[in-house]
Amino acid sequence: MKNKMLCLTIAEFYKQLLQTTLDSYRQGCAKSSEIENTQNLAEQKLQTLLQSRLPLTDQQVITKFAYARIQGLNAVRQGDFIEAERAFLQARIPLETDKLSAEGSLFYKSLLEQSQSYLDYCRGDFDQARERVLEAIKNDVILEEEYGYEILFLHRIHLVHNLVRIDARSMYFKDAIELACNILNYLQGASDNLPIPVSWGSERVTRQSPENIATMFAAITSEIAIILAGQKRQMAHDLFVIISNGIQLETNNKSYCYPSEFSWLLVKQAFMNSDFTTFLKLASDFLALGRATTPLLWYATIIDLLSVCDELTIPESNLIREEIEKQAMTWKNLPQKFSYLLNEARSC
Repeated sequence: MKNKMLCLTIAEFYKQLLQTTLDSYRQGCAKSSEIENTQNLAEQKLQTLLQSRLPLTDQQVITKFAYARIQGLNAVRQGDFIEAERAFLQARIPLETDKLSAEGSLFYKSLLEQSQSYLDYCRGDFDQARERVLEAIKNDVILEEEYGYEILFLHRIHLVHNLVRIDARSMYFKDAIELACNILNYLQGASDNLPIPVSWGSERVTRQSPENIATMFAAITSEIAIILAGQKRQMAHDLFVIISNGIQLETNNKSYCYPSEFSWLLVKQAFMNSDFTTFLKLASDFLALGRATTPLLWYATIIDLLSVCDELTIPESNLIREEIEKQAMTWKNLPQKFSYLLNEARSC
């Protein structure tokens, strides 16, 4: 009799927690999911700088061949690697014919190497992709230090972010997570360097606006979420130990600067520890905030919530799953990996 009563009590306890979480999820869904496109803003600022800095002949050449570079990127996205290769060969003409000044050549090559690294990445040539990204980083440093392109610092961080993606796609998950943690520590001032053989220095971070640094911090944390999603339990646990130790999760004195990211990390920690009570309480608070600032972390929390629902075999779990899976079909900008995991769960 006591065991039966205990089971009923536990079931009722989780029923209430799940209902609260569902209410928070609905509250979060009702909030705007529109976020500012900071990438476009950065490109606009860079374009303005180029117009004021580069010779008119450089601007004309870069504008003329920019279409071929963009055409190459679009072809990669469509899976047409042959067309992408042809377009990038066309885009490389200015570099092979010395049509640009030294400054213009550095800038143009940085963009082109980044673009071509995406082709290498998508067709599985990860070593070549990594070499291109490193070359782009070196060009950015020269432009920063010798030509005053301070705006390219954030572009450099974005390129190191691409190295995290390359390591993850190569299934070097430990390397990817360690590099991501290095970036987070660097951005929050806990480290002066990144493991890339060019000059860094904490002063470069402090010269950036807090908003831009916060955007990069969110992007790297979101990449961690993508890497962890769908991993086998032991692998995910081992990777999260690296994260927890790497950024000193329990004692980090900068967590208040990045509340959404550290809130998600604590949600993820509870999930990894199979502490469903703490997970549901923390996830409820996190989901209520909505997707506006960190949509990928919000989606990652949903993925983990569905896993917890599978563990808690009570009727309310099925109701949550059904509602989420129905609404997920309308979500915008859902990462392909998350979409796959939702579809996989739906078919089970």
